[in-house]
Amino acid sequence: LHCLVIQSPSVDPCYNYNVLDDLWRSTNNQHSSQIMCDTTVSWNGWYRLFIQGQSVQMPDTCVDMLSCGTHAPLWLNGGHPTVEDGVVTRDVCGHWSNNCCYFQSNPIKVKACPGGYYVYEFVRPSACSLAYCAAPSVDPCYNYNVLDDLWRSTNNQHSSQIMCDTTVSWNGWYRLFIQGQSVQMPDTCVDMLSCGTHAPLWLKRGHPTVEDGVVTRDVCGHWSNNCCYFQSNPIKVKACPGGYYVYEFVRPSACSLAYCADARNINITSTTVMPETTTTTETTPCYNYTVLDDLWRSTNNQHSSQIMCDTWVSWNGWYRLFIQGQSVQMPDTCVDMLSCGTHAPLWLKRGHPTVEDGVVTRDVCGHWSNNCCYFQSNPIKVKACPGGYYVYEFVRPSACSLAYCAAPSVEPCYNYTVLDDLWRSTNNQHSSQIMCDTWVSWNGWYRLFIQGQSVQMPDTCVDMLSCGTHAPLWLKRGHPTVEDGVVTRDVCGHWSNNCCYFQSNPIKVKACPGGYYVYEFVRPSACSLAYCADARNINITSTTVMPETTTTTETTAETTLPAPSVDPCYNYNVLDDLWRSTNNQHSSQIMCDTTVSWNGWYHLFIQSQSVQMPDTCVDMLSCGTHAPLWLNGGHPTVEDGVVTRDVCGHWSNNCCYFQSNPIKVKACPGGYYVYEFVRPSACSLAYCADARNINITSTTVMPETSTTTETTAETTLPVNRNPCSELNCSDDERCGMKNGVYGCLCKKDQHRQQQHHDSFDFSETCESSSGSMSVSRCQLFEAGFPADVLHLNDPSCKGMVQNGRVEFHFDNDEHICGTNLLANGTHFIYSNCILGTPRSEDLISREKILKLSFSCVYPQTQTLSMNVEINPLESIVHRTLPAGEGRYQVRMIPYEDDEFTRPFTGRVDAELDQKMNVEVRVEGVDSHQFALVMDTCWATPVNDPDYSLRWDLILTECPNPNDDTVELLQNGVSTSSGFSFRMFIFTANSTKLYLHCAVHLCLLSSNRCSTDCNSGHQRRERRSLDFHDSASISLGPLMLSEGNTDKWIPEQVKASEASRLCGSLMLLLVPLMSFLILF
Repeated sequence: LHCLVIQSPSVDPCYNYNVLDDLWRSTNNQHSSQIMCDTTVSWNGWYRLFIQGQSVQMPDTCVDMLSCGTHAPLWLNGGHPTVEDGVVTRDVCGHWSNNCCYFQSNPIKVKACPGGYYVYEFVRPSACSLAYCAAPSVDPCYNYNVLDDLWRSTNNQHSSQIMCDTTVSWNGWYRLFIQGQSVQMPDTCVDMLSCGTHAPLWLKRGHPTVEDGVVTRDVCGHWSNNCCYFQSNPIKVKACPGGYYVYEFVRPSACSLAYCADARNINITSTTVMPETTTTTETTPCYNYTVLDDLWRSTNNQHSSQIMCDTWVSWNGWYRLFIQGQSVQMPDTCVDMLSCGTHAPLWLKRGHPTVEDGVVTRDVCGHWSNNCCYFQSNPIKVKACPGGYYVYEFVRPSACSLAYCAAPSVEPCYNYTVLDDLWRSTNNQHSSQIMCDTWVSWNGWYRLFIQGQSVQMPDTCVDMLSCGTHAPLWLKRGHPTVEDGVVTRDVCGHWSNNCCYFQSNPIKVKACPGGYYVYEFVRPSACSLAYCADARNINITSTTVMPETTTTTETTAETTLPAPSVDPCYNYNVLDDLWRSTNNQHSSQIMCDTTVSWNGWYHLFIQSQSVQMPDTCVDMLSCGTHAPLWLNGGHPTVEDGVVTRDVCGHWSNNCCYFQSNPIKVKACPGGYYVYEFVRPSACSLAYCADARNINITSTTVMPETSTTTETTAETTLPVNRNPCSELNCSDDERCGMKNGVYGCLCKKDQHRQQQHHDSFDFSETCESSSGSMSVSRCQLFEAGFPADVLHLNDPSCKGMVQNGRVEFHFDNDEHICGTNLLANGTHFIYSNCILGTPRSEDLISREKILKLSFSCVYPQTQTLSMNVEINPLESIVHRTLPAGEGRYQVRMIPYEDDEFTRPFTGRVDAELDQKMNVEVRVEGVDSHQFALVMDTCWATPVNDPDYSLRWDLILTECPNPNDDTVELLQNGVSTSSGFSFRMFIFTANSTKLYLHCAVHLCLLSSNRCSTDCNSGHQRRERRSLDFHDSASISLGPLMLSEGNTDKWIPEQVKASEASRLCGSLMLLLVPLMSFLILF
């Protein structure tokens, strides 16, 4: 027995367990010559099971005798718990003498952990030879059998051939398909004599959600007009990401019963009854492939004495990879030389596709001489299939000895390493010890934790000298969604006031069910760089200086980080009735919560102190009511997300005399809870606020946050005058006096480590020709500047206090506020200042003047990628610039009429030589100061703006002199420009047309934005003060209908004059992943 203790700051067994990784415990180890017995082990504490480095679990179904290296293998009876269940006790059975529970061993405790693994408090078994088993915790969502018998369809009724599923050797998990379309079991009653059988089987109590994990459901068979006449054996069901389900089918209880496939919502195109086997006749390669299961192809097979070569193989068609019966995939990262039973192992370049991508072509590389792509072998085709596997059209490699590799497609969401270094926290700033991640031997996937709380990499800029290093690494372009699967993201290191000064090596990222992320970290590109863990929204309990609460998201000077708008942790009502306190007993006024109009989520306060519902029994006649309501089942953790809890009311000496309606509860970063209160089941019941650990005084200080709930009666407790009550200090502030004046001071542990006294916590936001800046109110007050003495360049533009920050705003309409507009040839800049003179009578403070300058900058050039779907009517590109810089968008719209009033919508019918009107306009800039200039517009037959074959429409801001159908309607006059041309097609049998334009912004005050195209002079190259921002935009394709393509035989690229050759024109907008703005 080999055990390794994993230490963690928390007492949670999910992070404090022993590793139990004996290979002989595997369920695959059968009829071993060496019989093991767990009565000889000194069991102590909690254990997590591993087999060959992979996290596994105890089997929770019967295991074959003489498995797991023992006589009677022990398995878990009663199934595994969920994360919400916490610690549970389960019976343990040992299989012997063909009795799955012949040995009833001692029960053990089990806990499900965030990350999809389990820990067990193993104890000495009841007899020898018994031993605990370890079974691979394979996710059935990606390891299932295809069950695609057409006769199972609910549409197959009164069949002449009656089927029976008792004759099938069921083994493992199954996914249902009908004619290649994913379907599910019906979960409502099905007509008798459907699904090719007498009594069709359907799922009782509905399908689970992804969050439910694996559940057990009863199965009913409809007969004799009784929907559940046959109560067949229960089955396990799991909902999978992607909207499908898998089922662990078992032998039904009788014949003729058969599992149904619900085809009521799909179209069946064939009347052929499919054979009973699980091989589909679809032509898609996902169901027509050859199994390639050579064990020597495994990436774990290194330095083999026998060198293989795939040039010997007669490749033909599509292949799916398996290793020891498990579906695997080609590796898509570099593989060690001399792996996979060959010299130079072949791996897939540029990653695997998604199901939506269809069939793609990928390059294949062979690693040799320490060059991952030393051999560039022949490309292959790849397809992602429903079910999480891939098929490959392998071809003969370019040389010998090269061979295709097979790597286990381990789900990183449940196979990761915990990375919980406290020094990685974004709150760890200016550390005396500088860390560097180039020292770490990175291997595989990682999940970030800080003090037992799951966190993520920051995906916005992080302050220099944070995260225990010089240049902290953050994730560029944001986190993916669960649907995105594994994505590659760039990584930036902040240094020298440049958020992406260091462009480190890219990493892979995956979003997991449960709201967390895993990362395939690699060696950074330089030292001292280190990966950050974003702890700005959690409560750190160590001695490090951290924010006390995170109900308001921290911001930096570079960017604003708003809290998610739909998260109840940041969108709640304040419930602060003092009578709800558990200390309020035997009140003369009895309250009742059935009279309250409950709506949404609530956060409990007592005299401005955050409290929670009691989760143990409360004395009768407490909380200002008869039967006080308390939470039954305890509070969740942050990782649990939203959970449902029962609510009890104490009466007649029975703590749960009233079983009120359940409520939803969520634990929030910052150590508080929110509740979705509902109307209680009876009167007089009222929700309690646990004030047993706080001091209640007669002075009520209301919290600053949102609306409070009206109650049915007013409390009679006295309220004294308090000078702090009018200040509305936030949770990050405290009321206090400075220089004889009351104000909001910073809580001591809320200070950032500052370089000097005059450093302020500020954030800046720019949008079009407007901007705003906010500064910490408490820092300003402590420096001698109350909020009411501050203003912008225009003294009438005062600041407003919101959530503990003083906010200032200007725009170019009614609130210019003394803003200056400058242009320097590379940028145009809006600038302003926050000014103030301290009100204090102190001599030094009276002489000190506050001046905080800020600006909004629009850069001359900006590289952008289109990674969003395009509006099917208008081609739009949003240009989002870094914090402190501007944002605007460009639109291109084709119109049917010359007045530009009817944009094309839906399918468009047009003729060759028909006039096409196009508008290009910019939004989000000041129309009084800027104009949009079209530099060049052109057309291509494919969706590549750099394609060699092109036809110019606009050249140097004027119509192409070689195309007299082009008319420039307006250019460089306002924020809208337009032109028209006559419809044409390209040669080479092309029926598609793509349009592109390069545009820039121009400052109208320069009087150099428009060009006289009739002067005959070539437009000069202008990159002076009037030229500010450039980009390109593309639109397409414009397609002519197939019905007329056989007539189109133009011989050169020109505007077609065949006016009698008409065709239908369909306007389609497709996303172009390009550095160009789409037209």
